[in-house]
Amino acid sequence: MHHQDAATSVAANAHGPYRADIDGLRAIAVVGVLLYHAFPTLLPGGFVGVDVFFVISGFLITRVILDGLDQSRFSIGDFYARRVRRIFPALLLVLAACFAFGWKTMLAEDLAHLGKQTAGGAGFIANLVLWSEAGYFDIASASKPLLHLWSLGIEEQFYLAWPLLLWAAWRMRLPLMPVIIATAVASFLVNLHYQNGNPTAAFYSPLSRAWELMIGGMLAHWSSAQGARERTWWAARLSRSGVAMPAETAARVRACAAWVGVALLVIAMLSIRSTMPFPGVRALLPTLGTALLIGAGPSTPVARWILSSRPFVWIGLISYPLYLWHWPLLTLARNAYGDLSTLDRAGLLLASVVLAWLTWRLVERPLRSSRRGGLKVAALLVGMAIIGVLGYKTWKNAGYPSRYPEIIQRATEYDLEAYRAGLRNHICFMEMGENADKYAPECVDQGTQPLWVLWGDSSAASLYTGIRGLQQRSGKMRLAQFTSSACPPMAGFAGPNPACTYNNDWALASIARLKPDTVLMAAMWHEYDKANLPATLARLKALGVRRVVMLGPPPSWKDTPSRIVFNLWRDDPLHATPPPRLDYTKYGMGQDAAAGGADYRTATAEVLLRDLAKQTGVEYISLTEVLCNEDGCLTRSDSKSGETFYLDIVHLTPAGSRFTADLIAKQLLQDSP
Repeated sequence: MHHQDAATSVAANAHGPYRADIDGLRAIAVVGVLLYHAFPTLLPGGFVGVDVFFVISGFLITRVILDGLDQSRFSIGDFYARRVRRIFPALLLVLAACFAFGWKTMLAEDLAHLGKQTAGGAGFIANLVLWSEAGYFDIASASKPLLHLWSLGIEEQFYLAWPLLLWAAWRMRLPLMPVIIATAVASFLVNLHYQNGNPTAAFYSPLSRAWELMIGGMLAHWSSAQGARERTWWAARLSRSGVAMPAETAARVRACAAWVGVALLVIAMLSIRSTMPFPGVRALLPTLGTALLIGAGPSTPVARWILSSRPFVWIGLISYPLYLWHWPLLTLARNAYGDLSTLDRAGLLLASVVLAWLTWRLVERPLRSSRRGGLKVAALLVGMAIIGVLGYKTWKNAGYPSRYPEIIQRATEYDLEAYRAGLRNHICFMEMGENADKYAPECVDQGTQPLWVLWGDSSAASLYTGIRGLQQRSGKMRLAQFTSSACPPMAGFAGPNPACTYNNDWALASIARLKPDTVLMAAMWHEYDKANLPATLARLKALGVRRVVMLGPPPSWKDTPSRIVFNLWRDDPLHATPPPRLDYTKYGMGQDAAAGGADYRTATAEVLLRDLAKQTGVEYISLTEVLCNEDGCLTRSDSKSGETFYLDIVHLTPAGSRFTADLIAKQLLQDSP
């Protein structure tokens, strides 16, 4: 994000007097974002600092444009050249550093994602890239080192469009304040529209965020030479109404407005949560709070005592590189070492401050000056184009897995399309919110052999490839698959998937109609409340199902096994190929502790499911038992094979599904009619 439209340059170029309080406001914004990212429970709404930056940028940039137009010296080319000199240096450095680090340390899957993010960041379309990626199988946001560049994308898109729109309105002699207000209102309505039907678009779309920058634009116009007419008109109206305020009263009003602005920011940062719909109406809290602080001016007690103080101004001056550095440091460290301690995160924030200051002092300041400006702009454009093309080629070449040996390439392969095909995605596996009525006819095999129904969540769907292989080899049965995301096979279960209750009722109704011989129930059991499971088992028995088999959860991991394997190979001095079994006590997810009030331990689920199977007379087959022994749990078939069993921390690949099904084939087929 370009928050460093340095106020000193504004003064130097006669775009209004330098306001130290705006640098102080930047400090509040960036500290809010940093604390939210490092310590989210401490400041749950700190992410609204981005909205503070939007208003500041809208104010400063609009003021620059209006002053240039008023003095008949505004040049589109000069405007963009200044943006390049101020935005590109720090961004180019951070992109290059992240890419170099990723090339040396990341497996192909992660480097490919980083390449895509790098290209998006270099092209100032990171928000659009993230918008397109949002989905069930997308990698978690917390693992994207350049996630934070979405806000920079929105600002850059504003910088590209807004000068042209204002210049055109100026040339057509249109009154500019109505143009700014109309743009803000239209954008706010788009924001509300998206909020109801497409919250991802509401968050990432420049159309739904422009109103925040327009709030700053209104302030800029009001305080500009063009706004003198409006100010004079309002002053005359107030004077005629007998409510004109003396200077002392006006100063008190400004002081009160500034304190109200502070209160709005504090309320926003303490009360807004990332789980709430945003931006929407809630974004009015930080944006109006910022507008009040800017509009109140630099002479209020808040501005003089707090915002213009040396610590606030210093942080504000380095806020742009600080914003750029902090998130990659937190993310890359978390990806490399797992969960970070409080001390680790505090240390990384301190390191980001040091890097930000060095970047500002040694890179930004020298390149921001206008001396040899044309040459600097050309060099920065070429540099950004190179890093963008490099990122794009890395993404297109799947992260260059040829950087390491073939067995490691195969052990770390990430084949999402093959995985989706193995699930029969959107055919017999419904993603979040998708209704069971969409199941295709092919989800139930035709024929006269006994019917087996595979019922459960994405973990069950990932077992389909293996179960299908058993069916084809044995010829003893036909298959039906009813699987749905985040939806364990339990009647009445209501989880994050809004379609889950309906889909499970649909599956039970289908079981009653189809009268299958066997029902295979599978899920990531350790992640769900299993209170409804006994009643569901009883219902299946009451429906006349001869054989009910609960399949236990596969081993689940603290990190993707492919990444663990890659890190072990990379860190080994001799680059020895890691064994096919990984230490589950060390790398297994939630093996020795409960988390967040829910018990995610595989072992706990095993005990509960075994006991329940005995009580209800159903069968239980443990996948953990067949995949693990005292040496650890399998992530590949043997030391010579590189084909990975896991797509992520818990979902089996088609290879893992086939191998696991073969291990339990005897148990599954022993009681077949």
